[in-house]
Amino acid sequence: MARKGGSIRYRLPNFRRPEVQPGASVPAVMRDNAWLALRIQSAVRIGITIALFTMNMTVFPPRDHAFLIYAIMGSYAAVNLFLLLAHWNWLTPLRAALWPMLIDLAAITTVLALSGGFPSATSNYITLFDDLYFLVPIVVAFQLVPHVTALAGVASVSAYLAAAAVATAAPDWVYLVTHACFIAMVALCCVLFSALQRSRVSTIADLVQQRSVLLSQVITLEEDERRKISEVLHDGALQNILAAKLDAEEISQAGVGQATEGSLFRLQSTLADAAHQLRSSVTELHPDQVKLAGLERALHSLFEKGARRGGFELDFTCQVSGPTPVDEIIFRAAGEFLSNIVKHAEARRVQVRLIATEERVRLSVTDDGRGIAPGQLAAKAKEGHIGVSSQRVRAEGVGGRLTLESVQPHGTAAVIELPFQCDR
Repeated sequence: MARKGGSIRYRLPNFRRPEVQPGASVPAVMRDNAWLALRIQSAVRIGITIALFTMNMTVFPPRDHAFLIYAIMGSYAAVNLFLLLAHWNWLTPLRAALWPMLIDLAAITTVLALSGGFPSATSNYITLFDDLYFLVPIVVAFQLVPHVTALAGVASVSAYLAAAAVATAAPDWVYLVTHACFIAMVALCCVLFSALQRSRVSTIADLVQQRSVLLSQVITLEEDERRKISEVLHDGALQNILAAKLDAEEISQAGVGQATEGSLFRLQSTLADAAHQLRSSVTELHPDQVKLAGLERALHSLFEKGARRGGFELDFTCQVSGPTPVDEIIFRAAGEFLSNIVKHAEARRVQVRLIATEERVRLSVTDDGRGIAPGQLAAKAKEGHIGVSSQRVRAEGVGGRLTLESVQPHGTAAVIELPFQCDR
């Protein structure tokens, strides 16, 4: 259990991969991975410090300032123990990579300078401390911040050569430069590794975020479809059924010998209209007519009914010789285009063009109505009206595209274009 100390908490280290929460942003995922990497780094540093302390006590003791060197190593291990156990809210991948790197370089360079580890004669030189510079870019690479990893490589090489020049009167420059080149090559590999792993983490986070957005859109789409069904039934068949109910009540209340022919006629007429409206609504919701009658006839029937509802003139042209695998997507997109025209456009004329080639099918619906104001689609989507957005997702899902543009002097052009292989 964590113990709070101001804004810093202490807890037992957890080396398990953090669970990605639905809707998590890329920075949030990177921050969780920064904590995991920092714990692993701290544990690795403590293990290396203990191993070096043991090796230097038994096999390669320091030449000078042994007590001070061991004190620095103990302090370095204590700092990493703090990083292993502490938890604070302001940690970022940049800070988790940068500050431990500076501590690493300071500790390694100080110990190496104090121990007299820079060689003046390579044949008589045996030490472990200068090899620690290799570990600096390797450990920093865990934080998946490529530019900090590159900085760690440059800083390691610079600190190594600068400390050698200051600490030793006549160092073996052939050895030192060769060693520095190897440190630089290891750092370059670490930078590439860090960039690759960061790209993977970002991709995973983006996919998780997109999945959450798609799930939200699916839920909103279902609610939108229910709303559309409710509007269609309420504004159409339900009104006729209520009128028929009134006629039926009038007939039932009529006395013996009273004329009821007019009421019976109205009752039959309203029931016939209700049946027609229900049949039309069912057809639009389940467009089996696309398979039975073909895309051309289904679209022509759809837009003719829309022209009667919207009171506009229809100009319909079709150049399709047979069924295509994308007929249903085209039909659903056409229904969305028509719904927007009838509800919002106030158009007097609508032009429909359906053209299919050997590779693509293209439907364009152009009206001379009110047009689309800038930002209107985005505003509608935020309000939950995602009909056009859902059709765009369907089109892009099969490699096509859907566009809506304003036309001059006024009106809207809606176009959906999909690739396919004709079933011939």
